[in-house]
Amino acid sequence: MEKDSKLLERIETLERELHTLRTEVQHLKKHIKFEQTVPIQKIVAQTIVPPKQPVPKEISIVEKQDAPKLEKRSLEEMFTRALPRIFMVILVLGVLWGLKLVSDYGFLSDSIKIIGGFAISIGLGICAYIMEKRQKGSRVVALSLYGGAFIVGILVTAAGAILYDVLHLYIALMIALVYIAYGVLISYVKGNEALTALVIFTSLLLPYLLEYMKFSALIIGIFIVLLFAFVQVVIWKHIQRKALYIGMAFSILAFGFVFIFNNEHNVFIALAVVTLYSVFLGSYLHLSSSESKKNAGMLFSFTIIILSLINAMLLQKEVVLLMVLVLLLGILAISLYIVFKRKDRLLIDMFGTLSTLTILNFVAQLNISNEVILLLMIVVSFAGLVLAVKHAIVVMKYLQGITFSILSFFVLVYYLVQPFFSIEHLTIVVVTVMLFALYWILRHYEQTSSEDKNWEIGLEDVYPSLLYVVVLLYIWKLDWAYMPTGFTSYFLFSAIAIGLALVLTFNRTQIGRSLPVLATVIYGFAALVLMMTLWIDVRAITVALIIRIIYIVIYWAVIADLWKHGRISKQYEPLSTKYTEPFTLVGMILSVVWLFSTTYFMNFHELINWSTAVILNTVSIFVIACLSLFLAAQRSYQQLKLTGIILLFLGIIKMIFFDLSTLDILIRSILFMLIGAIGLVISNKLLGKGKND
Repeated sequence: MEKDSKLLERIETLERELHTLRTEVQHLKKHIKFEQTVPIQKIVAQTIVPPKQPVPKEISIVEKQDAPKLEKRSLEEMFTRALPRIFMVILVLGVLWGLKLVSDYGFLSDSIKIIGGFAISIGLGICAYIMEKRQKGSRVVALSLYGGAFIVGILVTAAGAILYDVLHLYIALMIALVYIAYGVLISYVKGNEALTALVIFTSLLLPYLLEYMKFSALIIGIFIVLLFAFVQVVIWKHIQRKALYIGMAFSILAFGFVFIFNNEHNVFIALAVVTLYSVFLGSYLHLSSSESKKNAGMLFSFTIIILSLINAMLLQKEVVLLMVLVLLLGILAISLYIVFKRKDRLLIDMFGTLSTLTILNFVAQLNISNEVILLLMIVVSFAGLVLAVKHAIVVMKYLQGITFSILSFFVLVYYLVQPFFSIEHLTIVVVTVMLFALYWILRHYEQTSSEDKNWEIGLEDVYPSLLYVVVLLYIWKLDWAYMPTGFTSYFLFSAIAIGLALVLTFNRTQIGRSLPVLATVIYGFAALVLMMTLWIDVRAITVALIIRIIYIVIYWAVIADLWKHGRISKQYEPLSTKYTEPFTLVGMILSVVWLFSTTYFMNFHELINWSTAVILNTVSIFVIACLSLFLAAQRSYQQLKLTGIILLFLGIIKMIFFDLSTLDILIRSILFMLIGAIGLVISNKLLGKGKND
């Protein structure tokens, strides 16, 4: 009975798998054209055999078949398929140069050459048709011949009208239109994207012929828009996104050419450009895919190019052109509504950002200046970078990132903060805020693996250091612009000291590993500059002393935190525990140097006399030696203890060999009483309780 139940369960499993397989095959039949139909065999459940009869040893199982996947072409296959197109271009160039050679030697007249060119064009088309009709040769070669016929025809027409003046301009125009119609028809029938792109590119050479023929900019603009709209039939039918982008790029290029030579028709050209963009948006939304980040980047790039072209037209100061921006904003708003109904998050962000940028562009045009234009460019590049980071659009991220970096560098280095309420100062502040916001966005959307690999350089190791330098640069600009004469640099010095204190207390996961090192190096350099500076304005002496005190206080606050196991010590464990003694030892030596420098500074500016400076120097050596021995006894630090003993002997040597000869008897007696008291304290600490003579 157990064998029967197992066999029954096995048969039920097979029936379920068969049902799943049938469902998948029916779905594939609706969406995929199979070259060969795979027959499906029906498996009928057999009746349960009696237990006495032998059970079949092998049971056939129907396996699931995966949906056929498009095979990725190898590099060799891609190169092989590209060969016909390459050789077709070579053939076309050979024909053109051959005709020129014949012309140079005077063998044929210009009319015969043009007729020969048309004959070659028609011959290439006939050869391609015969190859397809008789099914001889490769389809790729046939498509290349169709494209070659189109290219040769367009180029021969342009040469006959412009170079040789054989064809009347209007006759040449009609022939070019016939060839364009032929190219669009072939693209529609064959459905090859490369052929479609070739037809679009070659057809958009016609506006240059029209400009040569002195046609009005109105006719040329209408032709470009109609040609682009006409080609959308092919693009929609065969879903050719690359052809759409190529056509849009060369259409914009053609409009730019028309704008350069027809400044008097700016309003019409702007309207034609917006119409072209509307056609592009219609096809883009029809072909768009919510998973295609590359296509979203292309949309952003084309929109920015359109805005830039309209801005160039707005330099003519025509108020009517502002309505073109309003029209463009309306088109973007309609597109935003469409993608909102689709619930396409990527395109919602994209169109929302583009609409905002268009509004900013409109506001900037009301009182346009170079500073406002640069600020707008920074906002546009930052918005594009944020979109690219959020949706991981790689190419767009690098392009917008490079643009934003170059513009930010220019602003931070060359812009001034004076006057305070100015566009330049506002731009510096905006760029600084954008850099901080960008760091947060990068941390939010891009996770690095720097936590897993100790020595891998991650985002947190580079970006906070950059922000720190930017803030110091901004403070330096404020310092030199607004601090009174003689007080410059002290605002920056105080910011460096306070900045180190803040950096050491921040979470290490947010500031990375390089920022504490950078802040410490800058702090040390600033302290060295302070100690070496003697010649300052008399009014700034008090400020200079306060800054010196702040620097040494911050250093000793860090040492105290290490000894008390405070916030900084916990942040940098186990390094803080390991290097507490060396850090304290260096602090003792630096404190002696700082005190000597400070007393010399005060004596130089006649705040104290020479005798007082000598006393303070000697007393400071003994005080620091006492502190070293006291701290060394707390944790049995031998090197720190040795440092204290060395400082003690240096103090005694200084007192005997230098101070006795320079001080009078009153100062000498006061100094020796102080040193004697300090020495007794040190001796008591060294000997400790319960030790005999």
